[in-house]
Amino acid sequence: KTEGEEERKEQREGESRGQKTGVWGDGNDKDPERKPVAPSLPPTKNPNDRTLRELMTSSEYIGLLLWFTVIVTPSQYYVVSIGYQMERKGDTDGGYTRLFTLLYGGSALLAPLGGMVADRFGVGFGQGVATLLTAASFAILLSPTLDALQVFGIACYGVGRLFIFAIYFSNIGRRFGFAHYGTLAGTGMLTSAVVSTLQYPLYTVAIDGGVDAINMACLVAVLACVPYTVWLSLRERRETLGKASRLPT
Repeated sequence: KTEGEEERKEQREGESRGQKTGVWGDGNDKDPERKPVAPSLPPTKNPNDRTLRELMTSSEYIGLLLWFTVIVTPSQYYVVSIGYQMERKGDTDGGYTRLFTLLYGGSALLAPLGGMVADRFGVGFGQGVATLLTAASFAILLSPTLDALQVFGIACYGVGRLFIFAIYFSNIGRRFGFAHYGTLAGTGMLTSAVVSTLQYPLYTVAIDGGVDAINMACLVAVLACVPYTVWLSLRERRETLGKASRLPT
């Protein structure tokens, strides 16, 4: 081979390396018009490609199931006991109970807001909002006074409960896909329905004189769900950043 042929061969090999690594020539110089691509993270497996068993035994689904079950039970107790609790605070004519019915029904108007929160900030953040609103409603019930604060607490409950169910179903679709959507959603509904029958013995204890203790227990149970919502929100954020890093520059 001639000297010219050897030089052309080395040039072609250098260009081939440069196309793969973004490094050109002898490895010390970079083509100013070409940017090296950062190594990408392994892609997240499409939830629609996972089996039902994989989804139902995943830590994320178990966490969602626990969150939904734990938070629905106090929410059901709230509905059963609100009339008695307002009467106990001095609502002898049932005005606050009727107001609860109006605010609870009117909270449906905020359903688009719940969807917007999930779309913009993630379902973990939305579940956190639902959890804190529900916790606020129980914290306010601990106040013995019958005033505007109770109205605010009732409003918090209505919006919080709306977010609980709306974002629960949104979570399943967004995080687990739609291949097994019905089974996953139905399992959570069944589990929460069975466990939430505890609302009746809780109400019995409340009218027997333990209403403040039950309200406090419900508040603690709801607040115990907050770390899960923070974990899920951070996980969504990491996934978003990972996807952004794999985009071509």
